[in-house]
Amino acid sequence: MLARASAAGSASSNGSQEAIQCSLKLAAVRAAEQQQEIPLFADAFSAALVNAGSGSSSSSSSGTDAAATQLDALATRFLDEQLLKAVTVVNLERDNTQEYNQVVLVGDAFDTRPFRLPWPEGTILFCVAPAEAHQQAKEAFKAQGARVPRGCLLCRVPAQLLPDDGTASFAAALERSGFRGDRLSVWVMQGISCLGLGLPALGALLADTCNLAAFDSLVAGLLPPMDRRGLDNLLASFGLLGAGVDFGPQTDWGRWHAELALDPAGVRPWLFVAQQKRLSLREMDIYEQHVAAAAEDGEDFEGNFS
Repeated sequence: MLARASAAGSASSNGSQEAIQCSLKLAAVRAAEQQQEIPLFADAFSAALVNAGSGSSSSSSSGTDAAATQLDALATRFLDEQLLKAVTVVNLERDNTQEYNQVVLVGDAFDTRPFRLPWPEGTILFCVAPAEAHQQAKEAFKAQGARVPRGCLLCRVPAQLLPDDGTASFAAALERSGFRGDRLSVWVMQGISCLGLGLPALGALLADTCNLAAFDSLVAGLLPPMDRRGLDNLLASFGLLGAGVDFGPQTDWGRWHAELALDPAGVRPWLFVAQQKRLSLREMDIYEQHVAAAAEDGEDFEGNFS
């Protein structure tokens, strides 16, 4: 039994270290982007994060070719825009309590978005990543004096993203941090594409996301390499209405090069944007409670729930 616990602890530690390496790789990409004549985005923190990673930063960027680095930078810009569209565009069909003021960032403890994007007042940001990665990130951001915008809140949610059996779950930890599954949310997954996740582990992440995300919530991200049919089937199996977005003219912002082209019919990394079209588990609980209450009063509740 002790041997099993030791093995589990070792696997967890290895997963945390791999997540840290992925986060440092993304930080190095963002830092390099700031050296461009016209950067795709502004990030005043990533260079210091890479330095804080000391010896780990060099290994995190080794073996990364220029094309892959550019794709990561383009993905960052694209996902930034998806987040800001969701939280700043007012949906006139909903009241103020149903705005996208819950933002969940999955995969990267070193994500600088909480500090560098202009979040509207009242935005709650949840960052889901391994505990060791959070600790290193908190120390690095504190040293830089990084703060979220006034009136916003950042909650760090410790979770194992690289399980050896694909059964890890961050749902309970996210709910303990104050996340509400009966309110709209917008999710971004970046920092998981380099973890080498198999289909069971990737499915576990999406299952948690879709169990927690309320109906009409938005989910976007950069997924590990797969073919288009695999991506479409994966999204549909979790009730996500959306599609992959090609790296190309619509996502290049004038920075497209021939070597960045990916085989549209082959196995490749995918940007995606989708909308949740199932009730979250919390919404289902509320629905069942209302149905039960109506039944006790002898009312016909079917078809009158919104």
